[in-house]
Amino acid sequence: MGKLINHLVRALGERVDILIMPRLGASKKFKVRVLTLVLVFVLWLVITLYGFVFFIRTYDYNITKAENNLMRVKMKLIADELERGRKYLDLTRTTDTQMRQMLGMPGGKFINLPKGWEAAKEKENARFKEMWDKDLTELDADEFGEYIDVIEDAAKTRLASFQEIAWYFANRREGLNSTPSIRPSSARISSGFGYRLDPFGHRSTKRHNGLDFAGKPDSPIVVTADGVVRHAGWVPSYGQAILVDHGLGYSTLYAHTTGIRVKAGDVVKRGDKIATMGSSGRSTGTHLHYEVWKDGQAVNPRNYFK
Repeated sequence: MGKLINHLVRALGERVDILIMPRLGASKKFKVRVLTLVLVFVLWLVITLYGFVFFIRTYDYNITKAENNLMRVKMKLIADELERGRKYLDLTRTTDTQMRQMLGMPGGKFINLPKGWEAAKEKENARFKEMWDKDLTELDADEFGEYIDVIEDAAKTRLASFQEIAWYFANRREGLNSTPSIRPSSARISSGFGYRLDPFGHRSTKRHNGLDFAGKPDSPIVVTADGVVRHAGWVPSYGQAILVDHGLGYSTLYAHTTGIRVKAGDVVKRGDKIATMGSSGRSTGTHLHYEVWKDGQAVNPRNYFK
């Protein structure tokens, strides 16, 4: 090993002649050590590699910058399209109000709904308004996706409202189809309408706005009149619940269900299966809680079927 190192040191210390012979003029001769040539070569190699890396980084930066500029242009075009769509949605809201006024319909908001329902709708409206007021050009990718979801939800809500208006107009001459008139379940009635003792053991009476039907799990639940589904999903205390608007001031509520088969905006016919019996929400056992509302007031469902 020592001999090899000594041989390498001697080789690097040797001098070599470099002869430069120009076409015109006298030739020139230089003597340099091999070590000097090696160092010059290494320095040249380092500078070349650094220049190559710098070129690649500069190229990538320019490509990324160009792509970002193109993306900003595309986002601006999308933002402009969404802005136009937002204006059309605002126009549909105005048209919705005008059509309801012409037909003598309610404004679309039910009176004295359960507090959980009202809170959920207020939260949804607040989220919609917050996103609606933002400048589209300042949104990041996540906010942009959320904004798209808000517009989609608004469009679905408006579609459901127009379906409700169409249903109201079609059934105004045929009020019978819009009046709840059958049982929502063939199960026995376990609790009636009116004041009763609190089923959760509290020493107090509490108003019960509907009827309870106690049956087997997954028993079918049917809608009691033609109408449009206004809500299908979770509601505090009521669990998985369905609210159906029948027009002419009638609406029905089906709570503590499972296996919901409809969604907001669906048109349903009397007798259609919309869910199955369960025990979701604040419930003491498998049953259906069924309510009938007339002009914003809960009425006794027993008066609407034999």
